[in-house]
Amino acid sequence: MSFKRPQFVQPIGILTLVALNFFAFLLTHDFQKIGQYSLRRDALVDMSVWGVPIAELNEWWRLLTGAFLHADLRHILLNVLMLFLLGRRLERNIGTSYFALICFVSALGGSAGALLLTPMNPTVGASGIVYGLMAAVFVIEQKEGKNPWQEGLGTLIIVNVILSFLGPNVSVGGHLGGLLAGFVSGYCVGVRYRNGSRLTTWASLVGSALLFGLLGWIAAKTWRSPLF
Repeated sequence: MSFKRPQFVQPIGILTLVALNFFAFLLTHDFQKIGQYSLRRDALVDMSVWGVPIAELNEWWRLLTGAFLHADLRHILLNVLMLFLLGRRLERNIGTSYFALICFVSALGGSAGALLLTPMNPTVGASGIVYGLMAAVFVIEQKEGKNPWQEGLGTLIIVNVILSFLGPNVSVGGHLGGLLAGFVSGYCVGVRYRNGSRLTTWASLVGSALLFGLLGWIAAKTWRSPLF
């Protein structure tokens, strides 16, 4: 069975993801503080990626919910813009179902990375998914025979990784974890270009989600003595 790229795919997945981020923003912010840090304290405590409640209270859903929280208006606008530009490009190429799974794996990867490096610091933001999408687009388009370096995507990834180490209040682990998850999940989808196996693709993506989810859970369990 040969692989046929979806034609004229409507970007339902990325539009839904963007809408969910804005909806979460509306629910979790104090709008009297717009223009500064406005995320409500209870939302940070109850939903952020944080090793202590994951390990001690088994609040494993934080591995995903933290990706929909943002510190302030600037934070969400920057992340949503990158999500939309990269997500629309990727979803139109591979279809909504694969796109959604890559976002899922990238969110888990970002959370795992944040918990590995800073398990005692509550972490929020969709940056893990953003970095995952950058990596997935790079891998998948390279499999198509395109040159991501020529289009500037490779440079974009390098610049953003460097900025992750230089910027204040940035989750380096979240960015690198999302990037790694994006490369892995992008490769899983890229496999289809070689052997056309839908079952292999789905199985490898689900396996990747389980792997990064398990890694995040293990990282949270070691919050008293971080692995790195």
